[in-house]
Amino acid sequence: MKRRDVLRAGLAAFSGGLASAGGPARAQAVPDELAEIDRRLENPAVLRGEFEQTKSIQGFKRPLVSRGSFVMARGRGVQWITAQPFASTLVVTRERLLTLGEAGVSQQIDARQEPGLRALNEMLMALLAGDVQALAARFTAQVALQGAHGWRLALTPRDAALAGFISRIELEGARHVNAVRLHETSGDASHIRFLNPAASALSPAEAERFGP
Repeated sequence: MKRRDVLRAGLAAFSGGLASAGGPARAQAVPDELAEIDRRLENPAVLRGEFEQTKSIQGFKRPLVSRGSFVMARGRGVQWITAQPFASTLVVTRERLLTLGEAGVSQQIDARQEPGLRALNEMLMALLAGDVQALAARFTAQVALQGAHGWRLALTPRDAALAGFISRIELEGARHVNAVRLHETSGDASHIRFLNPAASALSPAEAERFGP
């Protein structure tokens, strides 16, 4: 699969798709306001919850709505488990992107063979975790702090490869990321709300999906 097709597949899979392209993230100083967001966010080893995603597609009058649950394990990856309208599971780690259907593995892409996929996967995990260090390395950020706990963050991609897919990403939250809005250059847009986040532990089945 060509690099551009890999990036499109990853983008479609999560919002189906959150996330991006580009080379390795470079270390960069984090502005004070971004550092404040980092201080406000909790960072449990495992965070799980529910999601509701609304995707507006150019040419379609009605948006597509999907619902399900997610599991994010620090240092391991994210599992995006869609229940409606169709059952599917997306497993994202730094090494691979894996989609699981009812019959088992539907598709697997190895990030070791596609450097762009590793960047995509790292960005997806950074978005869900609110990893401001990683986000600041790839995006220009506009920050709005709200009261003692709340915050909003608008991200514009820095490099041309990423800007070819995404025009803007908006996040908002408090102790956790509560919502993400993804605006694609195609005109499509996704709004994802995260509900009932809670620290937890991985089940044996979830740990097995992440791999060794």
